[in-house]
Amino acid sequence: MANKNYLERYKITIETLGPLHIGSGHEIGKKDWILNRRDNTAYIIDEVKLSTYLRKKNLLVSFEKYMLSNAHGGLYEWARENKVLGDITHQAAKYSLDCENIAQLKTVKDIQTFIKDGYGKPYIPGSSIKGAIRNILLSQSIEMDMHSNDDVISALRKTDAGDNKNKLNGEKDKLDKKYFRTIDREGSNYGDAVNDIMSGIKIADSKPLSFDNLTLCQKKDANLDGYTRKTRTPILRECIRPETKIEFNLTIDTSLFKKSISYIEEAVENFLNNYNEEFLLKFKEVNPYYGNVIYLGGGAGYHTKTVTSSLLKNEPDKVKIMGNIINNTVSKNMRDKHRHYDDHKLGVSPHMVKLTEYDGERVQMGPCEITITKL
Repeated sequence: MANKNYLERYKITIETLGPLHIGSGHEIGKKDWILNRRDNTAYIIDEVKLSTYLRKKNLLVSFEKYMLSNAHGGLYEWARENKVLGDITHQAAKYSLDCENIAQLKTVKDIQTFIKDGYGKPYIPGSSIKGAIRNILLSQSIEMDMHSNDDVISALRKTDAGDNKNKLNGEKDKLDKKYFRTIDREGSNYGDAVNDIMSGIKIADSKPLSFDNLTLCQKKDANLDGYTRKTRTPILRECIRPETKIEFNLTIDTSLFKKSISYIEEAVENFLNNYNEEFLLKFKEVNPYYGNVIYLGGGAGYHTKTVTSSLLKNEPDKVKIMGNIINNTVSKNMRDKHRHYDDHKLGVSPHMVKLTEYDGERVQMGPCEITITKL
């Protein structure tokens, strides 16, 4: 149990610099939403409300018949044909999203939804912030202890590195044990999860956000020259729009986590500088951020979620090693399409940067300015 004398309380504030997507693991099917280009709004439909409306108007049979017979048609097409588009968007919508930022779509696609609380409101779990900070602190520990992880680097050099996710997780576990699981609680063994110094950091979930904070964004991948790859099935995501400020309560038990806030802030800046240098600056037309910025959520990219870049920082053939790892994580039948095994020829791996469009510009997914203030 935490000793109250050791507890320090802080407020974390993040401000989104680009769209932020934290996925719920659910998708909205194309028959469950309406894209109305006239008002640039996506209406997410409530099945119960829709069913009630259709029964009331004696349109249930017509609707079901259309949906079963028309594989490519969506709710929008049927509603427009039956002249009930306005009725449905007003009477059967669960919520609506601004969709000014998605390109003209020929057909409606599924939407990856933002995580919601028990009342159906979007929020950011504290675990998302803590996970990002954990990865940044691990990276900092590795860089301060550069020549003592040769065993892990040797494992990454193997031709099958990444082929078996469990093996990669095993190497990550070694690093976790070494740098984080150092408390030595009574009755425990070295490296047990119960000894993790990060148990001294508690970050509460954010308060519920408004649906006005959400927008619909489309995944876009750009190569080194800034060319955006076209995809037949564009991924649509519910995202928190840029310039949204969100607050979290942070409690630190200093008897367990003994590092200072300034140490965390320095680690954030170092991680960002490394990310820019090793990856982002290789891409034309992508503007890097500097200072107190962390990347959160989906679509932020491989290097923001791993410590591989820090481990391999001083390796002359780091891009080749990384390209091999990423190649091995791709399904075998897709490897020749993605060609990560050739990334070293381009000098960066992966060789595409994940972007989206917002306000007419291509922007990165997930960058957030973070400030920590003592309460």
